[in-house]
Amino acid sequence: MAETPERGIGVPGVRAVRAKKPSVRYGQKAVNLIRTGLECGKSLNQICHEDGAPSYTAVNKWRRRYPEFNALVAVARQAGAEALVDEVLDAARAVTPETIGTTKVRLEGTKWVAGRNSPLRYGDRAGTAAPKGAVVMHIRVRRFEKLYDDEGRAFLREILLEGEQ
Repeated sequence: MAETPERGIGVPGVRAVRAKKPSVRYGQKAVNLIRTGLECGKSLNQICHEDGAPSYTAVNKWRRRYPEFNALVAVARQAGAEALVDEVLDAARAVTPETIGTTKVRLEGTKWVAGRNSPLRYGDRAGTAAPKGAVVMHIRVRRFEKLYDDEGRAFLREILLEGEQ
């Protein structure tokens, strides 16, 4: 007797039915799971596929609903960028002539993600950001008037305010 494939799997024209992931409530346990995963350099997609983790859609809803959670995700991603930089260094040290092609692709992708997660530190313009704090800028506006001499030639004369020389 021939085995029948699972519903939708391997049958042309039939979509595979994916089992629905059990819902996870927003709480400290779920928040800690996401924070530690991001700090270790994992992607949100990887974390959400782990057992006991919320779905990707649920995490995005939480980010919109809870500003403190959204801020926590941003900080955790910046910390995760450091883990990714360590991963780049390890991969660069382990490269061999046989693995140079795949390693290069992996390194470029990892560097890109680290730059997106922490742009001031690892982005394309790292180190060129404006210094923190107030920048004082003095602007002097000068006014001129157009005058003509006796021979019809035009020239400009600065109009000085009282007290200026």
